[in-house]
Amino acid sequence: MKKISPKHIHFMGIGGSAASGVAIMAKKSGYEVDGCDLEANSPYLGKVKKEGIRTFKGHSANHLRGIDILAASPAIVYQNKSHPEFKTAKKLGIFCTWDEFVGRYLLIDKETICITGTHGKSTVSSIAAQLFEKANMDPSAIIGASVKEWNANFKVGKGRIFIIEADDFYEKFLSYHPSTIILNNIEFDHPDYFKSENHMVSSYSKFIKLLEGSKNLIVNQDSYLVKKLLSRLETKFLKSINLYGYSLEKSPAIQMKNSYRATISETSPKKTVFTVTEMGSDQWETYQLSIPGIFNVSNSMGVIILGRIFGIDEKIIKNTLYTFSGTGRRLEMIGEKSGVKVYDDYAHHPTAIKVTLEALRQKYPEKKILAIIEPHSYSRTKALLSEYKGIFSNADEVMVGPIFKARDLKTFGMSGNSILKVAGHKNSIYLPDLKKIISFLKKNIEKGDVIIVMGAGYSYKWAREILRNLN
Repeated sequence: MKKISPKHIHFMGIGGSAASGVAIMAKKSGYEVDGCDLEANSPYLGKVKKEGIRTFKGHSANHLRGIDILAASPAIVYQNKSHPEFKTAKKLGIFCTWDEFVGRYLLIDKETICITGTHGKSTVSSIAAQLFEKANMDPSAIIGASVKEWNANFKVGKGRIFIIEADDFYEKFLSYHPSTIILNNIEFDHPDYFKSENHMVSSYSKFIKLLEGSKNLIVNQDSYLVKKLLSRLETKFLKSINLYGYSLEKSPAIQMKNSYRATISETSPKKTVFTVTEMGSDQWETYQLSIPGIFNVSNSMGVIILGRIFGIDEKIIKNTLYTFSGTGRRLEMIGEKSGVKVYDDYAHHPTAIKVTLEALRQKYPEKKILAIIEPHSYSRTKALLSEYKGIFSNADEVMVGPIFKARDLKTFGMSGNSILKVAGHKNSIYLPDLKKIISFLKKNIEKGDVIIVMGAGYSYKWAREILRNLN
């Protein structure tokens, strides 16, 4: 990366998946970096410490001595605007979110490609980054999940391309000015920030209008809220950008000129084969994915179009998709013991849980699948409760554990039992803690079974503790 005059950056919440990667990238870019976190250990703090970055447990205004910039997650500020570290930094005029830090300092002289949407951001960002790698364009990237080939969730490249997983939560994506956006889908989420679908769509509208340079917008034509978004954008603006769409349907919800359709010809435990046809053309190309799940065909479509826009050879695009093996915490098998496989997955929205179980069933059509769910936040559970109906149909047994409260201060009358009542799965049970989940599993698992643990709170710890306790 371009050499810069070193400045001292302090990252508050440095143990987070994104902030940790940004902190390491900042250090590699020449900044002096340290940070603090409420947790003494997290899946990402070890890598931060390995880079020689000093970390502190807990928050304190004393951390700001000699600091030029305090970069923090917007979530920290949103939860507590009276936080002494934040208040002191604001008073000194040295505060910014880590997203703003990236936009102001790390994206200088870069062509930025943003991947956004409710579902699939990490997977699409990972495939896109590996595509540009295979095309010898040496991109930089910041992704919200670990990429196996890098053993990290970021990459510092020497090329002009910078790929960012752009999160809608707290409108963090408004810190970037991309030349290209892949909008994978929009579905209502984050009810502790977004007050309604309209609020969400308005935020995406603001983000889309930040396009600059070549102004490429690639959208999922099968997404209802993407359709709503496009209908709100002015005709003059839409004519000023290059709009591309992709669909898995014969008749997409959104009709447009530059449209690509995927037709799935084969699904098996080892592969998914599909063809892609451009609207108005009788030419088609066949692609193959090694990772399961129909939703991953949709995830791949945005990258195929991206590759074509940037003139990447079709053979490289096909090879990238075929060799892609997934990202951390996205249907990730963490181990096998006594003939039982244990998977860890980040899914916590009802739609994500449903399609993840569908993908796992594709991979193991004859195996018994036991799903352990850690619901994420009381507010999300309340807002999306009706959407849990029927989502566990591809699991043989379902265990719902305690709700991870996240940023919530109230329970809204929600519990794991609330989900089970709506879901309607005949072999499901609410278990109030991890000990009871492990005890239940010991009585019910058999050799050859598949366990999947899903959630965005402590579930990654649950998965490892479950694996450890298998007989």
